[in-house]
Amino acid sequence: MKDELHAFYQIFTTTKDAIEKFMNILEPVIQNAKDDHERLYYHHIYEEEEQRLSRLAELIPLISKFEKEKEENSFSPTNNEFNRLLQELNLEKFGLHNFVEHLDLALFQFTDEERSTQLNQMRNVSYQDYQQVKNMLNEMNAKFDHNYVDPHAHHDEHHDHLAPPGSSSIAKSSQKKKGFTVGSLI
Repeated sequence: MKDELHAFYQIFTTTKDAIEKFMNILEPVIQNAKDDHERLYYHHIYEEEEQRLSRLAELIPLISKFEKEKEENSFSPTNNEFNRLLQELNLEKFGLHNFVEHLDLALFQFTDEERSTQLNQMRNVSYQDYQQVKNMLNEMNAKFDHNYVDPHAHHDEHHDHLAPPGSSSIAKSSQKKKGFTVGSLI
């Protein structure tokens, strides 16, 4: 359990830093938007990531606390605080999923070399982190709760729509054009 917690700690502190950088990219775009649509669009993404920062500000110390825990019985579904940790981790898995989508959306707009390079780097790290978190949580959920059903599993049911273009999971599903739907953004 300690190894998983250490990995979660590293991933979510990296994510926190990436969110802050991303928000710094969005701030001038929001302030200098050419119209209300552009301002509202980026402001909405900004606020979602701002809410994630608030959740991460609580989650990261909670992970750290359990990472230092010496009592094995603390890692039990009978421990309410451990249950809270598992719930927060599952929520942040979906937050990481959304962050990758937000970066993808930004890459459509920010095509200059400086921002696109920075966004692509954040996107690649975040995508790998998402995959790792998803796999680790699947294992943890199976270990601690045999009746757990991931309410977000449908996102990757047919293929991994977050996979980078040209990767094998997208190539299998894809002669159809990828599009964004309201459901894919929630």
